[in-house]
Amino acid sequence: MPRLDAFLDTFFERVEQQSSTSFVLAWKDSVLPKVEWPDAFLGPDNQKLRQFLLMVMGNRVGFVMGILFPLSMVEVASFEFLRRFSTDAPFKMSAKHFMVGMTAKNGKLAWRKPDGDILAKLEEYIG
Repeated sequence: MPRLDAFLDTFFERVEQQSSTSFVLAWKDSVLPKVEWPDAFLGPDNQKLRQFLLMVMGNRVGFVMGILFPLSMVEVASFEFLRRFSTDAPFKMSAKHFMVGMTAKNGKLAWRKPDGDILAKLEEYIG
């Protein structure tokens, strides 16, 4: 799948090939507008938290456990990046499948469905 290979080479580093149809990937920091990893994902002990598994099944692509985008929820550059990413992606993206990581009052990372301004921007930029 040449289009998939070009997409992966643009946005990701291939950390490990687990089989002929599955890869462990990590973001190329150089493609992201401004990297904002939550504290829970920082440090060398948490390197694996910043990686994700891609599986190719025929002409279908699946990110096991999803893709974590370490982006600001307020900067326009983040949403412009998401537009470019979704346009280049050899798969369809939808705002309804996003979760937003926020630091809860107890200091831990909590995942929430986007709403309000964030949901509106996601729908505007990725459809």
